[in-house]
Amino acid sequence: MIVFAGPSIVGVNIPDEIDLRPPAKQGDIYLATLDSPEPIGLIDGYFEGVPAVWHKEILWALAHGIPVLGASSMGALRAAELDHFGMIGVGRIYEGYRDGIYEDDDEVALHHAPSEVGYAPLSIAMVNIRTTIDKAIVGGVVSVEQGAHIITKAKALYYGERNWKRILLDAPPESASVLEEWLPANEVDQKQIDAVVLLNRMMRNDVTTPSVTDVSSFDFEHTRLWDNAVPRWQSAVIQKDRSSDLHLLGDD
Repeated sequence: MIVFAGPSIVGVNIPDEIDLRPPAKQGDIYLATLDSPEPIGLIDGYFEGVPAVWHKEILWALAHGIPVLGASSMGALRAAELDHFGMIGVGRIYEGYRDGIYEDDDEVALHHAPSEVGYAPLSIAMVNIRTTIDKAIVGGVVSVEQGAHIITKAKALYYGERNWKRILLDAPPESASVLEEWLPANEVDQKQIDAVVLLNRMMRNDVTTPSVTDVSSFDFEHTRLWDNAVPRWQSAVIQKDRSSDLHLLGDD
């Protein structure tokens, strides 16, 4: 079982049975299929400054009978776009995109630290802000009007600048102080909740292998762009492996 994840699973205990890989970039899903996994889980993915995961990579996996689950972040986006082709969407965020509640990519976007320090989130995803404020409204911490004001102000911020300190600066004074005390014990990390649901489903083998019926709505086309990309991705892996081997020889 292969899972691509980073900031959405910080602090989560990953079972040994899962081959955890960094957030996916273009080519990674295709390359994962070469290891014949069952299934592939897509949670986090790169998109800014790095080519994002292609839909066609996921279609390639599905066409070859490999279940692909998506949740939380890039996975939720791709699942909402490809569930009609057999990709399995998991969690509240996926459902929000599927049902048109969420439309913008920035709902799940955030800045995070590099792999060396565990992909720690450096900003807050808009979906987490929404679910947290929803909880505050239900609990009577803020009014509906106050909550709506906070959401509007947060949405207007660049996604990399979204953090509670910045958001509360624009909150009504009467709610900002209350939220500041309430947040540490009550903040909702919906992205992590959905990521854990996906991991648990994979561990239970609660997946639907794409059948002939599931994938009959599309024929995988070997376009020129695809056929040019595949050897490039494969070559990059070979070069990386050779570089690693040379490094090991040098250490000896």
